[in-house]
Amino acid sequence: NYYNEAIDLTTKNGLIIIDNVLWYGEVANTNNNEKLTNCIRDFNNYVKNDKKTEQVIIPLGDGLTVCRKL
Repeated sequence: NYYNEAIDLTTKNGLIIIDNVLWYGEVANTNNNEKLTNCIRDFNNYVKNDKKTEQVIIPLGDGLTVCRKL
């Protein structure tokens, strides 16, 4: 819900930066099916498929997603 609220509050070409999207690399570990890890995977897929923004994941620390509102 916070992501959608942030989109609504952001002007065109504004940036939204989301921290911890790689979750210590656990989101890439297909053997990890913990609830929180799956929630982060689901969130990442939701953002990836959002047509209101363009996004890039920066593998810095636990990962940052930078979204630019279109």
